[in-house]
Amino acid sequence: MMRGALVAAACSVMLIAACGEPSSRELFIRSDGSGEYTFAVEMTDSAATYDLSFYTAIDHPLMQPDTLGSFPMKLLWRSPSGRYFSETVYYPADSAAVRYRSGLVPAENGSWELQVSISPEPPGMRGMGLVVARNVDN
Repeated sequence: MMRGALVAAACSVMLIAACGEPSSRELFIRSDGSGEYTFAVEMTDSAATYDLSFYTAIDHPLMQPDTLGSFPMKLLWRSPSGRYFSETVYYPADSAAVRYRSGLVPAENGSWELQVSISPEPPGMRGMGLVVARNVDN
C-alpha cells in the first residue's frame, strides 16, 4: 500500500514539472505582400536570458540567377511600459534561419511587441518566423 502511494506521489511530481513553461516558442506569419509582421514576445522570466532567431522561406525562380544577397529588416520594439527602440538589420537571403540576438537580457520583463518591416519584400517570400528561446542557468 505504501509503495503505491509513493509511486502516485512521484508521478504527480513529474506531471507538475512537465507542465512548466516551454523553453522556446516560435511563431510564423504568412506573407500578405505588405512586408509588415508583428510578433508578441514574452520575456517575463527575470532569471533568464533569451536567444532570438528569425526564419523565412523564399521561393526563387527556376533557371534564373539568384541576385538577392540580403534584404533590410527595420525592427521596432515596444517595451511593456511603452518605450520604443528601433534598428535595421540585414537578413542574408540564402539562409533559412538567422540568429538575431543571443543571451539577451531585456531591460524590462514582460510582454514586448516586435514589428518587422521589410521594404521591399523579396519576391517569393512566404513569410517571417521568430523563435524565442529562454535560457535559465540552474
